[in-house]
Amino acid sequence: MRKVLLILDGIVAKEFATTIMNKYFDENYYIFVSIDKDLLPKNTTEYHESYQFDPCSSRKLKEILSPQITDCYIITEQKEDREIIYNTLRAYSKNFQITILGELTPSKEIKEDKQLNLISKSNVLSAKLFEKFPNVPRTAKYIGLGQGEIMQISVPFGSPYAYRSVGVIKQKKWKIAVIYRNNEVILPKYSTTIFPNDSLLLVGNPTTLWDIYHRIKEEIGQFPTPFGRDVVLYFNLLKPKALEICLEQTLWLFSKFKNKRLHLCFYNPSSLQDLETIKNHPDLNKDNISWHIEFYETSLKNIILRDKNNKNIGLILIDKNIFESHKNFLFDLGIPLLKFGNSPLNSLTHSAVIIPKKTEEAEKISSVVFDFSTQMGLKILLYDFDPDKNYHEQAADYYHHIEKVFDKKIELIKSDTLNPIIWLNRQEQTLQILPLKKETLQKPLWFSLTEIENLSTHLPNVPQLFIPLSV
Repeated sequence: MRKVLLILDGIVAKEFATTIMNKYFDENYYIFVSIDKDLLPKNTTEYHESYQFDPCSSRKLKEILSPQITDCYIITEQKEDREIIYNTLRAYSKNFQITILGELTPSKEIKEDKQLNLISKSNVLSAKLFEKFPNVPRTAKYIGLGQGEIMQISVPFGSPYAYRSVGVIKQKKWKIAVIYRNNEVILPKYSTTIFPNDSLLLVGNPTTLWDIYHRIKEEIGQFPTPFGRDVVLYFNLLKPKALEICLEQTLWLFSKFKNKRLHLCFYNPSSLQDLETIKNHPDLNKDNISWHIEFYETSLKNIILRDKNNKNIGLILIDKNIFESHKNFLFDLGIPLLKFGNSPLNSLTHSAVIIPKKTEEAEKISSVVFDFSTQMGLKILLYDFDPDKNYHEQAADYYHHIEKVFDKKIELIKSDTLNPIIWLNRQEQTLQILPLKKETLQKPLWFSLTEIENLSTHLPNVPQLFIPLSV
């Protein structure tokens, strides 16, 4: 959460402050400063602090400044006031990102200030007028349906998208059209690397772009976004033996996610006792948790296909028996899938990634590996197997870089003798994270004994999280 200083005066400032308070109040931490009390929030919240004084008073303004402030917005009517406030802020810190509505007197310092953004009122108004002018090209800001299908996002330090090449980011329902860097336009290629402070011009489905926005901006805590927001459990009551354990694991897992929704679907009811267990469960009546019992439809495939149209499914939870009998269909969905194993989720200590033959697949799931493992409190094991000792150095280096981004250590294990499947089977309290690929199941087991993904799907006792290679 960024700490933003807002210095306000005038009609435009009032509209700006009203928009923030109505729509974006919980997106950042705000410090409001104005001599006019009508421009300050009326209610006290945990997301802001307010000060009523003349911001041209350098002494008073310096008292509320702190190094934690990242952005400063100056919206005042008087040019002299803007210059006094700007000089006070810049004297305190050269690192503040300062945005000013209006002009300043040109000087060498202002021209060289890379952290200063001046917005000209006349330019904004003329651009809006040109939107209605015939036969004049419009800027990207005014092109399209105006429904959010074009979005420009800056990449912060710590973003899981920083230092990734465009080619390893599988883009489904959206595209990176342009990268802006150092006032230059870059048309991205497969090998183009995204750096912190780059600005990405994205086009695509508006809902998907908002998910991507949150994914780019947040270091951890977003999964299952950008795949979807809803976590859904499907449980077959014809085999109720594991019902209570499955409920316990699901609720524990969901408690680790933030700002998500959980839905539990129970189908093929077979006993009143199971129905009572569900109905009387104390944790199934919370605001972000819903459940229902399917009395009429007996096909899991039909139930999930129906839910896809009504829910924004980002993660499917399934028991190992259902997984075995439906995995072809489940893989074809292209939705992240968590299969329960013998070890309860709340007893796990590690997540494990076995580097596949195509090392770029390990890169594509890397941000989810770190995000999910961090949310669950799991240590990360990276297993690199090659009988010829031609280890996957590129993938290992990539994970070592990402560990710095997420500030989370990984343990790298190399072996030329111990088969990954045997190694994985020996691990206790470990969940495997691996790519979800539809082609994984198109070859018979005997035809592809060297493909780790194929063999992994035949480990019923190991908890597994399958991650699609595309969003």
